[in-house]
Amino acid sequence: MKKLWLCFSTIISVLLIFAGCGSRYLTDNDMYKKDSISFDDNQYYAVAYLGFQEIDDMDYYTDKYLVSNDIPVHYISDGDYYLVIPRYSGMRLQLYENDMESFESHIIYDDISCTPFIIQCNFSDIFSDVTVKLIYEDRTIEFSPFVSLKDGTLNVGEHGVNITK
Repeated sequence: MKKLWLCFSTIISVLLIFAGCGSRYLTDNDMYKKDSISFDDNQYYAVAYLGFQEIDDMDYYTDKYLVSNDIPVHYISDGDYYLVIPRYSGMRLQLYENDMESFESHIIYDDISCTPFIIQCNFSDIFSDVTVKLIYEDRTIEFSPFVSLKDGTLNVGEHGVNITK
């Protein structure tokens, strides 16, 4: 009877340990609340403007779109903050810094499976100093988020959706 009880308690302990594993680690699909963003067929990412030189209303975006506000921040220059949420798990992210003098770009970050992230960029109102490249299956999408000088709206590119509050 003791052996049966020991075996039973061991099995229960192992099951409890493995039951907790899924809740401790977030997968790419768990990093944001997928159903909270209304993507069209041709949209591959969502972008929100967070503020100039400091992040505003991050709690709003965390509550509405993210599971946690513990997401990476990529600093390109002292400028605007943007939240970028990729549509699909497994999208590859490449960040390029654009040089205003030479108009050349060089890669500064490469992640084979990105999750939501924040970038600070665009120290100049007339030149975007970052290019975001997302690669998913056979599709490559590039965009440079910026605030329009004409009307103050956020430009997220033709394959993005603006989720700014």
